[in-house]
Amino acid sequence: MDPIHHPSTYYQRDWFSACRDARSWFSTPVAWNLTGALDPAALTRALESLTGRHDALRTSFRSRADDVDQVVWPTVQIDLRTVDLFGAPRPEAAVDDRIVVESGRLRLLDSPPLWHGLLFRLGPRRHVLALFIHHLVFDGWSHGVLRDELVRCYRAEATGRPVRLPPLRVQPGRFAQWERGHRDPAAEAWWHDRLAALPPLSPLPQVGGHFVSRAIPDVPWEAMVTLGRLAQAEGVGVGAVLLAVLLAARRPVTGDDVVIGMTRAGRDRPELQRVVGPLLDHVPVRVDLSGRPPFRELLHRVHRAHREAMAHQLPLGLIRRVVPEDLGPRGGRLYDTRYNYLPYGSARSGVITAPGGELTVTDRALEPTRLAPRHTEDHPEVLPLSYVLRHQRDGALRGEVCVHDGLYSAARTAELAESFSTALVRVAREEAVQPLPARPPTVAPAGAPAGVRHRDAAR
Repeated sequence: MDPIHHPSTYYQRDWFSACRDARSWFSTPVAWNLTGALDPAALTRALESLTGRHDALRTSFRSRADDVDQVVWPTVQIDLRTVDLFGAPRPEAAVDDRIVVESGRLRLLDSPPLWHGLLFRLGPRRHVLALFIHHLVFDGWSHGVLRDELVRCYRAEATGRPVRLPPLRVQPGRFAQWERGHRDPAAEAWWHDRLAALPPLSPLPQVGGHFVSRAIPDVPWEAMVTLGRLAQAEGVGVGAVLLAVLLAARRPVTGDDVVIGMTRAGRDRPELQRVVGPLLDHVPVRVDLSGRPPFRELLHRVHRAHREAMAHQLPLGLIRRVVPEDLGPRGGRLYDTRYNYLPYGSARSGVITAPGGELTVTDRALEPTRLAPRHTEDHPEVLPLSYVLRHQRDGALRGEVCVHDGLYSAARTAELAESFSTALVRVAREEAVQPLPARPPTVAPAGAPAGVRHRDAAR
């Protein structure tokens, strides 16, 4: 059978077009600890089953005139290799080191599949499965989908029972067809007016160097409880509170007129929640900081700006087309800072019972600050500054500041991370609305379907 061609999304088109000779040097790593009786053959068959189910795992890309197509192949040969570390010194550290190196492996974007895997053997009953998937066919939400369905498919293969998965009503190709054909004259007119006379941007770095991350010092659960109560009292979301603190802290640098890119998962419709593929997008939110408003007034400005932007939601690629200003001198950018808040970033685990024994599958934490992709033409969404925030099950807030090392020194990056954490704690202290509980609350994942969690979509 011949492959099927679909249009690419705006996101995919821009990324692929920016790559030189269809080559890329960074894939998103996802990993799981496998503890117990593992059947490697059943694992391979489970991955083959998922590859057949999800078009994204059989997709490559090809230039067409001045556009880009997704090319979905009927079958592909999966690349899963075993790395034996049994008896090696410091095997856990060796796994993490190899994951970092493997994430930067050269990938040819016109040669499917755009992912590969490594199965690390640490002992007779200890393994780590790591998959390296290009962002052209994957996003943070997809991580949760893939993990849930991998567990189900492995259980079926290991026990000889049929797998039961909900039917997929949409694949990425169909989503791209909808996105490219979508028009909304009223929303387009609103964005045309909203993004007139854009504020100046920070300079872009020359190609070269690396993107690096600095951990934001943990914001303790006590402060997050206070900020959550403030959000509830003011009728806004916690994400709006965090963004208001960020904008207030950066106002001396940005000035009074700010446009910030807010990451959204793009999974609003039920039929999109089980899709593996990059459905994420970014919403430009323009906030007026003039007049030095008190914090709660600023909070409501942020909330209104975000609510209005979401009410006129369009694909970012279409928004760029309707902006009155020529974006060429701006490198196609509407903003130079991105903000991504993940309110349910807790780890999950599962136990699979098979004839050979039990196998426990748990998410393996990967330290984002160790990943430093090279800055090449491979990054059309290059921005000088990004904030990624994750609300943990223990109630604390963790995250990273992501920068280009040619624009921000290590000292300046550390200052950005520490000043934001300090500002959050200070606002929590100043805006406290009632006494704290005696113990931290458990933060339950919310907003994702069963077995799926919203992961970092910004990367």
